[in-house]
Amino acid sequence: MPKEKYDPPDPHRMHTIMSSDEAAHGKKSYWAELEISGKVRSLSSGLWSLTHLTALHVSDNSLSRIPPDIAKLHNLVYLDLSSNNIRSLPAELGNMVSLRELLLNNNQLRVLPFELGKLFQLQTLGLKGNPLTQVIMKLYQEPDGTRRLLNYLLDNLAGAIKRIPTEQPPSRSLIVLQEPDRTRPSGPLSTIIAHYYYTH
Repeated sequence: MPKEKYDPPDPHRMHTIMSSDEAAHGKKSYWAELEISGKVRSLSSGLWSLTHLTALHVSDNSLSRIPPDIAKLHNLVYLDLSSNNIRSLPAELGNMVSLRELLLNNNQLRVLPFELGKLFQLQTLGLKGNPLTQVIMKLYQEPDGTRRLLNYLLDNLAGAIKRIPTEQPPSRSLIVLQEPDRTRPSGPLSTIIAHYYYTH
């Protein structure tokens, strides 16, 4: 099935401000894009309630991390985190399956979370200017590099899930909530069954 054509947001987008007259006459404001600038070091938790956003521009700031709560912006199609100081990405970013364009250029990323492989609609992935591993950069620079890299990440995510050790739960001690009834037989279940069988 061919992918639907995706047009990225206009980089020369026009900013319009509602006049006080328009507001007084009940005109409603609806905006699907948000740009955050000014060398911001952290993102406000209030941002995560703006679930209607389809585009978020947070480039050219001083962010060193992205909170896992960014995944609450589940309608995002375009996310630009370029030119920050981001060292790692939350695994939850892989839950943002509406993303078509994810720009991470010019950060401090050394690895990518395997969960990014779940971004099946992603068409553009910007990674230039990051100290990423040779394996990642080699895949990324191949023809159809975004798709190849996402497949690699998804394959490794599946492998990581298979490798999770299945340990027995820790043993727990029995907590007696009431005094035992001494008139009833007690002991291992097989002993109790044998006692019942022979006494009845």
